[in-house]
Amino acid sequence: MLREVRRVTAAGPVAEVVIAVHDARRPVGRAIGSIVGEPGAGREHGVSARARVTVVCHNIEASAFAATVERFADADVRWLELHDGIRSPAGPFNHGLARAEAPYVSVMGSDDWFDPGAVDAAVRHLERDAPEVLVLPLRHQDGPPMANPLSRRGRHRRLDPVKDRLAYRTAPLAFIDRRLVDRLELEFVPKLRSGEDAPFSARLWNFAERIDFHPTDPGYVIGADAAVRVTTAPMGVEDELAPYIGLFAEPWVAAMPPSRRHALVVKTLRIHLVGGLVRRAEADSLGPGEHEAYRSLAQAGLSIAPRALDPMSRRDRAILDLLVAERPAELGALREAGRRRNRAGRADRLLTRDLRHALDRESDLRRVLRYVGWPH
Repeated sequence: MLREVRRVTAAGPVAEVVIAVHDARRPVGRAIGSIVGEPGAGREHGVSARARVTVVCHNIEASAFAATVERFADADVRWLELHDGIRSPAGPFNHGLARAEAPYVSVMGSDDWFDPGAVDAAVRHLERDAPEVLVLPLRHQDGPPMANPLSRRGRHRRLDPVKDRLAYRTAPLAFIDRRLVDRLELEFVPKLRSGEDAPFSARLWNFAERIDFHPTDPGYVIGADAAVRVTTAPMGVEDELAPYIGLFAEPWVAAMPPSRRHALVVKTLRIHLVGGLVRRAEADSLGPGEHEAYRSLAQAGLSIAPRALDPMSRRDRAILDLLVAERPAELGALREAGRRRNRAGRADRLLTRDLRHALDRESDLRRVLRYVGWPH
């Protein structure tokens, strides 16, 4: 089915960035300035005159940011408020996206910002190529570019959700055609403290018709200034895993092609299950009964992607096999397997239990081999 191609020719903003802020101490001015420029700074700072900012003040009055409001009074910045009493970024992001007016929309945390030139580069791609989604390059503050997604060499347009490993980009940090948000009914899951973006991104990567990515462009910077971010504050295992158990139960996930379900489940078990369990085991915070939540997630994943354990490394299989065994493992054994994981040798880190799967597209060995020469 052919889709209508948007050609942006109007004089108004091409892109609109929704910033959610819940604390007056957050450096939201830095985020805004990286999009519309600092007052009087001029175009040499690499920001775009065709970008708009919508700041959603979440459970806080906009007046708390009076100095920042005044600082950008002459820029294309609007301020909204949302008072829902819920400690989750889902509400303000949904609120801002629902009110966005530019052809392309994106979201940003108040601790984050764009590299110089990033917004200008993105707008040029949007105007020239008209993709449905333009994935933004990522890096941590003071860090190198992140290989996420770890796309194929030389593949910058029309990415494939499986071949270009889009499942590993859980946060939908991208410029998205606003009509696509409506068509796919994309929404951050309300009331979740973490993982609220998992269904949004999974649906986006698997159902958008054209996704572009230019990994060598300047991009999105994940700030490290805040002592505690809403999405990284401590929480229970069930709260941490609930978004992914819910995702696996979605009818549209079950209806996806097997290769896409396989990629999504492998990534989820590897990153969110094994990664979370190991973190808790090393901190000695894996409590009685909590391993049942991990077991439930593993079983839910395998119910829609039965081969998801095949490409797992030996060190990860040691954990996952304990979880899915017919007779549940004792908590002590699971804790020990979690602690051993990061001490595993190279063979156990890279090779699969059955060597026939060592070069599976989703294997760790295949991933490491693709790192060579990245970004490209």
